[in-house]
Amino acid sequence: MKPTIKDVAKLAEVSIGTASKVLNREGNVRPDLQMRVWNAIKQLNYRPNAVARSLKSANTKTIAVLLADITNPFQMTLAKGIEEVTVQHGYQLLISSTKENADIEKRNLNMLYENRVEGIIVCTTGQANDEIKALASHIPIVLVDRPVFSLPVDIVSDDNLYGMELLVGHLYELGHRRIGVVYGDLNTVHGKSRYEGVLKACDHFGIDLPQELQYAGQFTYEGGIGATRYFFGMKEPPTALLSANNNMTAGIIRGCRDSGIGIPKDVSVVSFGELEYNWNLITPSVTYVSQSPLMIGHKAAELVLNRLSNKLREVSHILFTPQLKVGDSSAGLLESGL
Repeated sequence: MKPTIKDVAKLAEVSIGTASKVLNREGNVRPDLQMRVWNAIKQLNYRPNAVARSLKSANTKTIAVLLADITNPFQMTLAKGIEEVTVQHGYQLLISSTKENADIEKRNLNMLYENRVEGIIVCTTGQANDEIKALASHIPIVLVDRPVFSLPVDIVSDDNLYGMELLVGHLYELGHRRIGVVYGDLNTVHGKSRYEGVLKACDHFGIDLPQELQYAGQFTYEGGIGATRYFFGMKEPPTALLSANNNMTAGIIRGCRDSGIGIPKDVSVVSFGELEYNWNLITPSVTYVSQSPLMIGHKAAELVLNRLSNKLREVSHILFTPQLKVGDSSAGLLESGL
């Protein structure tokens, strides 16, 4: 396999940014570090990308967008929002996906940097913090949807904690106390924050949430179906299900339908995020908290462009406030007959 700048940096025991500075003869790098980098280049027989090097002094007018899943409607809309802004300023997008894999994210981040994109907008796995921090000192990076507040980068996201608090509060007001919570992957940034939002709200309202009422799987349709089977295999099922994303909500609805479980007659269902259009045609309509993918995309693009034009100095953390949209899938205990 052809060696990369990452391999050079690893062998020389320096950051990717330092190795790049030495290679491009820019910036102040200590002589001993320069020697280590050049020795590594020679040892690996490293040859930089000719096209990328030819762009050293030119603007590529390219912004990279690194999504987690390019088939996810939320992220597709987010990318649309980015493009609506960047195209007006003559920039093109280079879109790739991590498939929720940290190794792919790390590899893609370095590949994009080597290919001279002018900025990167990332929907991070949360496990590439070192790479993001290193690259952020060289090009503008904006995290979208999944905030890692410890990183020195701009962030644009929905307020995940508050959204989950709204859903718990809604069910509490309807009289539900035995609430089953369907989480996605708790190793992800948004998975953790939504989990924390539920715990915070349950503590606030005095709702007991034993481990048996918490189901952690994947943010997928199949995950929702599995959660439904789990909860309704209990001797005493929950009176309400709270889903941490719309894909799982769709699976919950399908699981209930296949098992003859009425919504909201037998169980109330609420969702973080609106369902796709075709699911909105079903009865009952789903109670959810809103997300703002288009606005997140617009703002992320604006932040990158402002960084490129040196209009920003301080790091920006922008959180959009979710709104509760009450549908027919949630009802009070007396209304539902539970």
